Amino acid sequence: MGGWRFLLDENIDPKTATYLKKEGIHSEHVRDALWQGADDEADVLPYAREHQLITVTSDVKDFGGLPPDAHAGIVLLYDDTMPAYQVAAGLINMVDTYPTRDAFGGREEIDPWI
Repeated sequence: MGGWRFLLDENIDPKTATYLKKEGIHSEHVRDALWQGADDEADVLPYAREHQLITVTSDVKDFGGLPPDAHAGIVLLYDDTMPAYQVAAGLINMVDTYPTRDAFGGREEIDPWI
């Protein structure tokens, strides 16, 4: 699972990071890596790019239309009522399916993986 690194936006349950870490997947939550209320454009995206983190978010409106050069990878969650263990399971399924992070292609929707 090497190379997979996730930044969970503040609208994703922080427990998701705990589940991912137990599986050996690097994950950070915005509230821990930055702060609650961090601005998407000014703070979250630059941090994710600098640290090569794939941003996981249910903020589809703000993140869904971003051009590829604006991020280090985006995973969108459309069903924001999904519990943390299901979101983590979907991310783990995605990681297990793609042979490498490069094969991921930079943008994915997590809902079908759950």
